Amino acid sequence: MYEFPYAGAMANRVVTTSEVRAALGQITKRFDQGDTEPVFFGSHRRLQAVLVPIATWEKLLAHAEDALDLDLARQRLGDDRPWLGEDQLAEVLRRAAQRASKPKLE
Repeated sequence: MYEFPYAGAMANRVVTTSEVRAALGQITKRFDQGDTEPVFFGSHRRLQAVLVPIATWEKLLAHAEDALDLDLARQRLGDDRPWLGEDQLAEVLRRAAQRASKPKLE
């Protein structure tokens, strides 16, 4: 039976790739049972990768996307160029749709 003790610190214990390979079924079972403790591993105990439950991955991905959205919003709010009004935007979109619908000459 595998047992990877963690003291709570991130990457406190790095296990070898072969240890993870041998215990992969037990690790996924542990994840299925609700354990969210990541498994840090790599060749010669040099940190190269981490296994996390899919729910954890999805949360991390959502946070990363939110951070990117926040950065983009901050950039746009800092842009001093004038914003298009509703009517101006509708006109720009109408013109773009007209150009897109015109047949292309070959």
